[in-house]
Amino acid sequence: MAKLHSKLIWVILIALLVFVGYLYWIPSQKVDARRDAAVVAVTTAKVETKPMIRSVNSLGTGISNHSIQLISPTSDFVTELNIREGKAIRQGEVIARLHDVEERARVTELEGILEDQKRQLDRLKNLATTQATAQSMLDEQQTRVNTTLAQLDIAKAQLAEMTIRAPFNGHLGLRQVSVGAYINSGTVITTLDDLNTLRVAFSVAEHYLADISVGMPLTVTNAAYGNITFNGKVSAIDTRLDPVTRTVTVHGALPNEDLRLRPGMLLHVKLELDNRVAMQISEKALVPQQQKQFVYKVDADSKVTQVEVTTGQRVPGWVEILGGLKEGDEVVVEGIQKLRSGITINRVGG
Repeated sequence: MAKLHSKLIWVILIALLVFVGYLYWIPSQKVDARRDAAVVAVTTAKVETKPMIRSVNSLGTGISNHSIQLISPTSDFVTELNIREGKAIRQGEVIARLHDVEERARVTELEGILEDQKRQLDRLKNLATTQATAQSMLDEQQTRVNTTLAQLDIAKAQLAEMTIRAPFNGHLGLRQVSVGAYINSGTVITTLDDLNTLRVAFSVAEHYLADISVGMPLTVTNAAYGNITFNGKVSAIDTRLDPVTRTVTVHGALPNEDLRLRPGMLLHVKLELDNRVAMQISEKALVPQQQKQFVYKVDADSKVTQVEVTTGQRVPGWVEILGGLKEGDEVVVEGIQKLRSGITINRVGG
C-alpha cells in the first residue's frame, strides 16, 4: 500500500512539472513569434560604381637631382671666388681660381719649345728626301716633338685644375673659403645642387613590389607647407631589397622650379598603385562565414535576403564587388547582427 502511494506521488509531481513547463513554453513562443514579426531598424546603402584608388604611404627624404661638393684638386692660394650663395649658376661658369702663374708659364714655355721643334722637324723632312743619313735625325726629332706634346698636355691639365668651373646647372651653397686663403688639395670650397628637379627617396614594403613601376604618379607633402601637395612620378626602383626590413628603395622625381622643396626635407609620400572604376560597397556590409563573404540584400518589400558575394581589392572602408550584386542594389551596412533572411527592416539614418 505504501509503494502504491509513493508511485502516485511521483506521477503527480511529474504531471505538475510538465504542466508548469507548458505554461512557460507558450509565452516564450509568443514572444519569439512577435520578435520574428518585429521590424528591425537598420542603415542601408546602395551599391556604387566609382573610382577605386589604392595607394601606399611612406616617409621619404628629399635629395638633389645632381649634387656635388666642389673641392680643390691641388694646394695653392685662392685668387678669385665667384660664389653667390644660394644663387643659380650655369654649366661652365668659373666658381673659383687658384694661383696659376707657374702653370701658365710652364704651358707658354712648352708651346715655344714645341713650335721650335716642329720647325726643325720640317727642315729634316725636306733634307731626308735627298740624304739617306738624315732619316735617323728625323726620327729623333719626331720623338722630341711627341715628348714635348705629352708634356704640354700634362701642363695644360695642371693649368685647368687651377680653375674650378660648374659641371652642371645648379645652385651654389655656402662659401667655405675666402679669397687669398691657402687651401690644401681636397678642401671643400662650396656645394652645387641641381634643385629644379628634386628627387625623393622612400621605402616600400616587399608586398607592393609587383604593383610599382617607373612612371607611376605620387604626391608629397611637407610640414613647412601644410596641406599643399607636390606632384611627381616614380623615376627609379632599386634592384635590391633590404634583407633586414624587406623593403625596396624607390626614387620619385618632383618638378621644383620655385625651389620650395630642398634636399634633406622630410617628405610624406603617397604612391598611387591603382586608379580605376569599380563597383563597391562599405566594408561594414560584409558578413564573413568561413571562407565566404555574404551581405544582406534588401528587396522592394523591405525584406532582407542573405546573398553570397565575390570580393576583389580593398581600400580603407570600401571593398570591390566582383559578383553577387549589381549597381544600385541596396544592402544593409549597420544593424546586421539582428538580421536573418526574411526579416523586414526599417531604414534609419544613413
